Amino acid sequence: MYSEELLAPWLAVLRDRLPSLDVVDMHVHVGLSDSAGLLATEEEALASLALAGAHGVVFPLKEPGGYREANERMLDLARKADGRVTALARLDPADDPLGEALRCLEGGAAGLKLHPRGEGFALDDRRLDDVFALAEERRLPIMIHAGQGVPEMADHVHRRSREHPEARLILAHCGAGIFDGIWPRIDDFPNVLFDTSWWNPATIAALLRLVPPSRILFASDIPFATPTQQAVQTLRLALQVGLTDRQIQGIVGGQARRVLAHQDLLDLGPTPPTGQPIAPALERMYVMLVAVCERMLGGQEGGQELLMALDGCAAGADGPDGDVLRAMRGLLEQIEDRTDRDPLRQERTPGFDLAVVAATVARTPDAPLPARQRSAASGAVR
Repeated sequence: MYSEELLAPWLAVLRDRLPSLDVVDMHVHVGLSDSAGLLATEEEALASLALAGAHGVVFPLKEPGGYREANERMLDLARKADGRVTALARLDPADDPLGEALRCLEGGAAGLKLHPRGEGFALDDRRLDDVFALAEERRLPIMIHAGQGVPEMADHVHRRSREHPEARLILAHCGAGIFDGIWPRIDDFPNVLFDTSWWNPATIAALLRLVPPSRILFASDIPFATPTQQAVQTLRLALQVGLTDRQIQGIVGGQARRVLAHQDLLDLGPTPPTGQPIAPALERMYVMLVAVCERMLGGQEGGQELLMALDGCAAGADGPDGDVLRAMRGLLEQIEDRTDRDPLRQERTPGFDLAVVAATVARTPDAPLPARQRSAASGAVR
């Protein structure tokens, strides 16, 4: 899926640095009917999780015909996957949400998924009252889409959190659409968590800096990204902001295991200390690459900024940030070789994940670099 095999060495060096990692990907979509045009088969999702050495938490992409059959496929996948995946049940408040929740929990689901934007409802919809009461009773996780387009959700999250303190409300996509309405009051709502499934390194870094690590769960958002890409981003940023090894292990998998088992949350300590700003040259490179990523996520070519970033990496290869710039150039050069679009993910420009990781590397100069990648731009191969 995408360029994940080219990013495997980047994850391997991080695993060497953090050898006790148990990776649990809390956000894996499967389906072939979503109108967004980014799709994934069960086989692709399992292969992508296997490459990253990750356990996956799966639920359906949007299904215009409803979720009963789609949820059953997720439950069946979990039963067949030899413990490699756990299923959540996606609910539509217009289609017997409590009945479907109970049916899926009986079939082995560990929690629930709500997509207010996808199904056109608000989180305070009274048709979901019984669902939240059930989550309270059984300490269930509820994965909630919290991307763009739902600004009123912050108040709804606070209300549901107060009413159901034993339910685990997980705001997907770093809570990007409502983050500033949630994080300043995070201590008042101990059952609200975030997942890391977002592409922009600055958004992930803000989450890691501002929210206690016990409230953060690793996630990729297959098929919008891959677990390998997202693990490289999350781990590099976690090391850069100064989280401890224990905190990182909790974010990447330890806390997710507790959530899925409906157990008490781990106490992973406070947010990290205030860090140092990145070097101006790397900040400049980062800004250019964010522009590149924005284009490629929408299916366009990298444009002038990609060419400028390549030139900048080459020109600075012998300077104070030389190792980092050479590693970034190695990633960016591989974009040229990615010409075929993924058949089920045509909307993404090939190599976008290489650009996303290169942007992340610009923000994380203190995290380890793979030796082969570090020397690739200079022509040396170790």
